Amino acid sequence: MLTNGWFFEDDMAFASAIQIKNSLYSTKSKYQKIDVLESVKMGKVLLLDNKVMVTENDEFYYHEAIAHTSISIHPNPKKLLVIGGGDGGTIREALKYNTVNEIDLVEIDEEVINVSKKYFPEIASELTNPKVKLHTCDAIEYVKNPMGALYDVILCDSTDPEGFALGLISKEFYKNSLLALNKNGIYICQSGSLLLQEDEFNTNLENMRSVFKYVDVIVSIIPSYPGSLWSFLIASNEPLNKTIKNHPKGKTKYWNSELHEKLFSKPQWLKEKYFTLQTT
Repeated sequence: MLTNGWFFEDDMAFASAIQIKNSLYSTKSKYQKIDVLESVKMGKVLLLDNKVMVTENDEFYYHEAIAHTSISIHPNPKKLLVIGGGDGGTIREALKYNTVNEIDLVEIDEEVINVSKKYFPEIASELTNPKVKLHTCDAIEYVKNPMGALYDVILCDSTDPEGFALGLISKEFYKNSLLALNKNGIYICQSGSLLLQEDEFNTNLENMRSVFKYVDVIVSIIPSYPGSLWSFLIASNEPLNKTIKNHPKGKTKYWNSELHEKLFSKPQWLKEKYFTLQTT
C-alpha cells in the first residue's frame, strides 16, 4: 500500500515501510499483481501482490543465504532445481559453483522473469546462461514427473505459502521432491518470518519431517522483509553434514565460511521448541 510516498507491507500484525520516489511499472499477470517501485534508499523494489520480493540493495542477504548454505555442503552439486526464483538471484548465486552444469528453473509466472530481466538486470544476469533451462509451469505438477531428472539440490525460492503457492509446503509435494532428489540430495526452502509466521513455519516443518529423515533450519536476516529475521528449512534423507565442501567462485557480499556455521545456530526458544530432540 502506497501512502504519502511510503510503501507499507501491512498484511500481517506488523508493518514494514520503504520510502518511495515513484512507480516504474505495474501490471496484473495471470497469477498476481506485479509492481516495480523506485525507492529512496533501497534501489528498485519488486512487489508481488503487494509484498516485497526483492530490493536491489539487500537482495544478496536472501539469495546468498538460500544458495550457499545448501549448495556448499553438497559433496558434488551438478544438477539443480530452482522453484520460483524468477528474479534470477538464486540462479546467479548457484552458478558460482564450478561443479554446477545444469539448472532447471521452474517459475509459474513468466511475467516475473520478463520484469526482472528488464528492471533488475544485475540480479537476473544469469537467466540467459546456457546452463539454465526455463520451465514456465506449476512446480507442484513439475516435481511429479521431472522428466526423469534427479537433482543434487532443490532450492524452493517461492512466495509465501498461500494461493497458488500453498501446495509447496504440503506432504505430497515433499514426497515428490524427495523422489526427484539423488540419494544424498538436499532440499531447501524459504520458510518465512519466525516472529510473524510461526504457524506457517510449524506446518512446513511438520510436513517436511513427515517425509525427510533429517531437517534443520537456517536463521538469517533479510533487512527489507517484515520482522527482518528469516528462516530457511533444509532437509535430506542423509545426515546433514554442514561442513563446506565446495566454495563459490567470485565475490559474495553476505555469506562466507565464518558466517556459514553461525547461520545454522538457533535462538534458544527456537531450539527448545522445535529442535531439542532433533539430531542432525
